[in-house]
Amino acid sequence: MTNKTLNLKWFLNPTINEPWAYAFVFNDEETKKIIELGTNGEDATPLRAGHLERGVTNLNIRSCEVSWLKSDSVNNEWLFQKLTSAINDVNKQMFQFDLTEIESLQFTIYNDRTSDFYRKHVDSTYKQLAPRKLSFSVQLSDPDEYEGGDLILHYQDDPVKAKREKGSITFFPSYTLHEVTPVTKGTRYSLVGWVTGPQFK
Repeated sequence: MTNKTLNLKWFLNPTINEPWAYAFVFNDEETKKIIELGTNGEDATPLRAGHLERGVTNLNIRSCEVSWLKSDSVNNEWLFQKLTSAINDVNKQMFQFDLTEIESLQFTIYNDRTSDFYRKHVDSTYKQLAPRKLSFSVQLSDPDEYEGGDLILHYQDDPVKAKREKGSITFFPSYTLHEVTPVTKGTRYSLVGWVTGPQFK
């Protein structure tokens, strides 16, 4: 663990004042370790996932494979510690949200065999007791290993394409409309997480 301040990149849409940021956090060895945990770890059972809404799974909105990395696993402790440091750093510098905990992490596989994608959606709802306030996506694949699969953040008529560098994390408020475009070649691995806290006032 290190207290070194992250080298964060900051983007601000001047029209609606919606911030997002990214930082390089994981090295090549660590990204490989995360992929191993997601595909062969103790909780790794990648399953075909759709978009769950009102108890119904819709594969027209989302198509990918997911498994979960839980915080109570000793094998995942280093990962949650590193993410906690990064989240605290970026939140202090940028968002200043009242945050309390990280949910279980979602390891996601998008591949070209099924042209995997996730259409426009938001991560938070007002119905959640502990609402998701800050979302993040860790880029685990080298950008040359796949085509398509872009994380797009939608700000009115000015969508932003997130960075694709391996080992980077993109942070954004969980109420941000976003999507993952279809993967047309290769496989994209990512790690998605959400940080919860009290309702916004």
